[in-house]
Amino acid sequence: MAEVQIIRICSLGLCALLVAGQAASPALASRGDSAAALNRFVEARLAESSDELQTASAIYGESLKEQPDNELLAGKAYVSAIETGDFDLAAKAVRVLQLRGKADPEMPLVLFAAAFAQGDWNGADLATVELEALKNFAFLQPYLEAWLETARGRDGTATLSRSKTNATAQYYLEENLILNSLANRQESEAIRMLTAMVERNESRMAPVRIIAAQHFLAENDAETAKAILKFRPSAPEQRLYQQIEAGRKKGVAQKVTPSIGLAFLFQRLSNDLAAQRAEFLSQMVAQASTHVAGKSDYAHLTLGRSYAIAGNHDLAVAEYARIGRDSPYFLVGLSSEIASLVANNHYDRAVARLDAALEYNPEAPELYILKGQSLQAHGDNKAAASAFESAIKLGEKLGRSDVIMANYWLALGGAQEQAGIWPAGLESLRKANELLPNSPTILNYLGYAQLERRENEAEAIAAIKHAHELRSTSPAITDSLGWAYFITGEHDRAVAYLESALEGQPQDPTINEHLGDAYWTVGRLYEARYAWKSAKLFAEDEDAQRLASKIDLGLRPDLVSP
Repeated sequence: MAEVQIIRICSLGLCALLVAGQAASPALASRGDSAAALNRFVEARLAESSDELQTASAIYGESLKEQPDNELLAGKAYVSAIETGDFDLAAKAVRVLQLRGKADPEMPLVLFAAAFAQGDWNGADLATVELEALKNFAFLQPYLEAWLETARGRDGTATLSRSKTNATAQYYLEENLILNSLANRQESEAIRMLTAMVERNESRMAPVRIIAAQHFLAENDAETAKAILKFRPSAPEQRLYQQIEAGRKKGVAQKVTPSIGLAFLFQRLSNDLAAQRAEFLSQMVAQASTHVAGKSDYAHLTLGRSYAIAGNHDLAVAEYARIGRDSPYFLVGLSSEIASLVANNHYDRAVARLDAALEYNPEAPELYILKGQSLQAHGDNKAAASAFESAIKLGEKLGRSDVIMANYWLALGGAQEQAGIWPAGLESLRKANELLPNSPTILNYLGYAQLERRENEAEAIAAIKHAHELRSTSPAITDSLGWAYFITGEHDRAVAYLESALEGQPQDPTINEHLGDAYWTVGRLYEARYAWKSAKLFAEDEDAQRLASKIDLGLRPDLVSP
């Protein structure tokens, strides 16, 4: 399949609105009560500068009600509304800008989603015309029109075929043909396309396979649903397959509708825009998806991810929490929710959320893994090790694969090593390596943990060398190998490997400290102090103190990096 095409996302109008603060006063002062309006605008800007985005959005919304013709306010309200998830305010702001010919290329998508959700097919038609006129997202027009046709009870297949003339549009064609066929109850045609897609087993198509399997389950065709999931490489596919095998339908089966098909188009586009680091546009399209989707856990997952990428973890957590326990995406959503809670330093909330999930499903080792990771992030490695031990017991009981169990043992060994539970940690790491003997990550950890303690050096160095043979491009593994050469007295080789590692991760404090020690040992004293100073910028606690001493005194035996 062709690679995803780069979507033109430059938006001069939007950029102008984002930097229009210096022109704000005259624009506001020209209408109504200028002093009050200006005060409100300043209040909103101050809220934005303090990251009180919800407050700012509310102020812009109220101000736009008072001054519905104010172009500047509409622009600020639009941006603020998308950042805070107020899709209705975004649509209102876009209408103001559109009337003044100031709409940006993505804005008709907001109006299309708003009209589609209300069943306003004529309004949706007008939005597609505007989208084509503004160019950047015109490649979506055949898809939008096809889903409109389907919503009107007509066949949109011919409309979809127009996308073949555009390279970017073509990238989305197969999945839309499949979902459109299902929405039109043309199951035999959908199965023909699904058969080829399933055999390719592409990870990108996992959500399509899940939607299709849920559709056939809703049609009481569990065998076809299972056939679509026969490879089930992703965790949501595995969960759905297990639910089908167990005879579960409620909360799982769902027929494809025009709303689901259109929502998935937006979900796919949002993910692709996020990959291009177009965070704002990714959020906007993800919100359009949830606006039209009805009941769609994948819509919540997509929107949550777009918020998290933009750093808005509070909104992300709220979105992930909407994914139900019976959903194939529950564990993925919960994992993402925990990651956002941890990112905001809400460790207690993360653990409490996992404890609640464990109360509902105490036999899920994945939940204990998430709990252990949350405890580790908070620095409680001893408690984390206990959680990982519970995961291992359950994993063995449930017959989890060697790959999964190796990662469980690695998690346990890492927590034990950090908590000072040694040599139990070493035995856990050896068990991980026994289950998955060619894992660069496991080999590197196994070797480096022993190297730090200056024990079993032959075994440690052999493990690190093997890891480097398997993944020579890894800065972390290259650093480990360089440090191994330093410890064994091969200082010139150590410098070469450590310099290579630093090229891959120039701000890593461990690599910089290791390189500084190696430089000092070979007589490159100025470069050693420079490396130590670089390391000290990002080091903490004992590491920072040790580096400060080395910068002042040079390298002494008691100051060598662990």
